[in-house]
Amino acid sequence: MSRPHLAATGLLLALACAPGAPRADVPPAPHPLPAVVKGANLRPVGDRRRGYGTRTARQTLQRLKGLGVNTIGVLMEGRMDDAGSDEVQGPPRDDLEATRQALLDAHALGFATVLIPHLYLDDGTWRGDLMRDDPDEARAWWASYQAFVLQAASLAQATGTTALSVGVELKALSRDRAHTPHMRAVVAAVRRQYSGTLTYSANWDEAEAVRWWDAVDLAGVNGYYPLEPEPERGAEAVARRLAALATLAGRPVLVLEAGYRSSPLSHLRPWEWPDQIEPSVDPGAQSRAWAAVLTHWLAAPGVRGLMVWVIPTDPDDPASEPPHGFNPLNKPAEKVIGQVFTRGDG
Repeated sequence: MSRPHLAATGLLLALACAPGAPRADVPPAPHPLPAVVKGANLRPVGDRRRGYGTRTARQTLQRLKGLGVNTIGVLMEGRMDDAGSDEVQGPPRDDLEATRQALLDAHALGFATVLIPHLYLDDGTWRGDLMRDDPDEARAWWASYQAFVLQAASLAQATGTTALSVGVELKALSRDRAHTPHMRAVVAAVRRQYSGTLTYSANWDEAEAVRWWDAVDLAGVNGYYPLEPEPERGAEAVARRLAALATLAGRPVLVLEAGYRSSPLSHLRPWEWPDQIEPSVDPGAQSRAWAAVLTHWLAAPGVRGLMVWVIPTDPDDPASEPPHGFNPLNKPAEKVIGQVFTRGDG
């Protein structure tokens, strides 16, 4: 373990012993995962005064509670300098503390929680394109990645977090058999440190290629499936695919991310970020996609639930996301989601 990761581990122990935190030697029992997960991913805005652990974020959590949300996804950021780097850098101290507080705030309001470690590359490479062909380079990278995920595991254990994802959209690595033992080793190391539920956030076109679903408890998928030819029939077809994935994986499926921009035809290419498209606004397109997905996906056999992408900690700040972005609050989609999530089935 490198010096930065040793320091981060010591920091986590200090955070766990901070005022208001559970004792490090008696970790709190994880909040149980609901029978039907009706979740939302909470993303911090750039201004720390309105990010994780702030009054603004707590007010947003209260608002989500009123919408029937029962599970909150909290994001933990790791970074690499570029695609060739062997070092995965965990979050700085202030961000780690804010993430801890976000988990505790969610628990205080009765939410289940999922801690999700996202990996970003400063050179713009997508994490799904990461690959290590050389065995020595692969071992070095996986050792650093494991240390990063163990940071998340320590935080999850110390805060009684319900579930932990061991990775997000590592698509190229998942498809290469040579890397399967490395990911199994990561999961085994996390199991020794964290007693809650484990999952992995597979990309929508990666999930069937994952060879180690048996090592985790839930088959997680970031569900940016194209809804073709239109939302209703497309969502019905994806529901069948999700049910088949549950059978293939031998695990319940949890859609860890589902999201649609409030822009025309967003159901056809839901994985595109707002800054990748023309800034045309169509809230109706977003609400129609959500209505179809909620109707079909939550009813699919083997599907444990889904989590909305994405809610900023300050959803009323226009700078947090453009009007044609994913955030469904203050748009017709908010009512659609609330009508389904407030039903008494989870």
